[in-house]
Amino acid sequence: MNILIADDEVFQHIEIHDAIERVCAEGEQNTYFYAKNADEALAVCAAQKIDVAFLDIDMPGKNGITLASELKEKYPGVNIVMATAYEEYALDALRLFVSAYILKPVLDEDVRAALLHLRNPVPEKDQTPARLRVHCFGGFEAYVGDKPLRFSRTKAKEMLAYLVCLRGAFATNGEICLALFEDSGNAQNNLSYLRKIAASLKDALDEHGLGNVLMHRRSAYAIDITLVDCDYWDYLDGAEDGFYFGEFMNQYSWAEKYIYQLEQIREKKQ
Repeated sequence: MNILIADDEVFQHIEIHDAIERVCAEGEQNTYFYAKNADEALAVCAAQKIDVAFLDIDMPGKNGITLASELKEKYPGVNIVMATAYEEYALDALRLFVSAYILKPVLDEDVRAALLHLRNPVPEKDQTPARLRVHCFGGFEAYVGDKPLRFSRTKAKEMLAYLVCLRGAFATNGEICLALFEDSGNAQNNLSYLRKIAASLKDALDEHGLGNVLMHRRSAYAIDITLVDCDYWDYLDGAEDGFYFGEFMNQYSWAEKYIYQLEQIREKKQ
């Protein structure tokens, strides 16, 4: 499904995304788009065929009820789910024949029920999901096809690099902060900044339909290795064509600890 999450609180993008992923059937592929206000949401719907839109009510500019009304008029096939902290707008929303009205903090069972009772059926898609390609030897770079992945924050790129090294294992917020910020800054401020970094990384991936690469649970992150191709992993698995010549993620000091293992592998190959 193509899913839009419109909420001015960026951390809600992640919370709702993760709830959807937990309740969806195994193997179901969703593509996510995000908006912080009504205008951004309308722009997404104009550019993409959205199957389900999760809308907050209290957003700057047009509120979620007004946005829902416009979406129903312009894109009648979109299923609308209101996700809000306010109970008093429920009647207004139901008069628009939305699919569901759920309260924050969103619960998995509410999201599951909403997706099971969509007003407009969502056609099944039979397509191969996109894949992310990352190069770790030398400097770290990420690509979709032949195009470099664009990052609005340099730390978002570094966070992806750190998670690539973990090869699907979850890293806690504290572990990621230690790698990205070392001993600098206030711990609480770093955790707050990390949420922005994670949201930025997710935005970069979502531009290519790869939002599912970044996985989040409670206070930890990982990447879905089934959606990623990586020269470093290939080398660890014994590929003879790994291009390792003593340099690994040169731009990150924390990556130096991986070079010892790589040198041992290279000696065995020679």
